[in-house]
This record gives sequence, structure tokens and C-alpha cells, in this order.
Amino acid sequence: GKGMGREGNMPAFSDFDLDADGVIVEAEFNKAHAERMSEMAAKGHKMKHAGEAPGFSGIDSDGDGEISEQEFSAHQAAHHQQMHENKHD
Repeated sequence: GKGMGREGNMPAFSDFDLDADGVIVEAEFNKAHAERMSEMAAKGHKMKHAGEAPGFSGIDSDGDGEISEQEFSAHQAAHHQQMHENKHD
């Protein structure tokens, strides 16, 4: 699927931008996140970090009620860096 297969199974912006309008609103985020968790659980993925997800407001860094592609990318970069650092602890 889209966004699958990369290190850490990081989703693509388009996986969450369900109406393809260039921003992710909270309803889209919640729906896509729930679907993603269900798919991963169905595939037998360990969900050890699922409770650590930041949620919509943790990614909407400017608090405008929408996640831009830039905010999404910045969150992913920070998350990737954190996961990389945790592997070396």
C-alpha cells in the first residue's frame, strides 16, 4: 500500500489526506489512524509503540486545526530521528 515498506512503516501524507485537498483535518486523521492500526494489527504487527502516537494536536504544530504536508513531514522526521536514537540506547 501507499507509504508501506519504508523503515518503521511510516505512512505517507496521502494515507491521511483522505479527500486529497492538501491538508489533514482531525476527522481525516482519526479515521486514517484507526484504519492503519487495524490493518497493522491484522497483519500481526506488534503494536508496542501504538500508545505513544502524538495524536492530531501533537502534529498540528501551528494549532490551526489542519496538518499541512510540511507539518506532517516535520513530525515524521522527528519521529524517525527519535526511533533511530532509541535503537542505539
